[in-house]
Amino acid sequence: MKENRIVKNAADVSPVTGAPDEEALTLISRFARKTPSADEIYTFSVILCDNEIDRDNERFSVDALESLRDMFVGVTGISDHSMKSSDQTARIYKTEIIRDNTKITSAGEVYTYLKGWCYMLRTEKTAQLISEIDGGIKKEVSVSCSVAKKVCSVCGHDIRSRECTHIQGETVNGRMCHAVLTDPTDAYEWSFVA
Repeated sequence: MKENRIVKNAADVSPVTGAPDEEALTLISRFARKTPSADEIYTFSVILCDNEIDRDNERFSVDALESLRDMFVGVTGISDHSMKSSDQTARIYKTEIIRDNTKITSAGEVYTYLKGWCYMLRTEKTAQLISEIDGGIKKEVSVSCSVAKKVCSVCGHDIRSRECTHIQGETVNGRMCHAVLTDPTDAYEWSFVA
């Protein structure tokens, strides 16, 4: 099956921010040539992607979120999906799948999301971004990844195939047709977006 590179707008930066603890420093040191001290690092968490239907009438399957969990460790954070190395600002050092049993998605599943813990160096260049994260200005993120399949929620075929005749966003038998993103093959980056 042909790979499909997608960009998905996700959710928010978590309000838990600050200096890393010892566990975080150990995980962060895997990516640094010289391990910075705790006061040189700023940490925060983001909701990368989830199983809720988004504005493009797509959602990730829970199995896809599980697969993406390991793929996103070590992935860089940028702004507006700019692929310039000068725009790299952060890196994910840990991920976790969170199931919120108090919330049911519009597709009838327990709300499940992929959370990433990120770090950046405290520098003159990042001071403004850190202030914007702390102040709640920079909070939306979007991911860029590839998936092998986009399964139609109505018929179960790949929505890009001839076997599927449904249109995303269309209501069929009282249910909104959407694509379920499955079988991820790569995680490219995550971005702060408007």
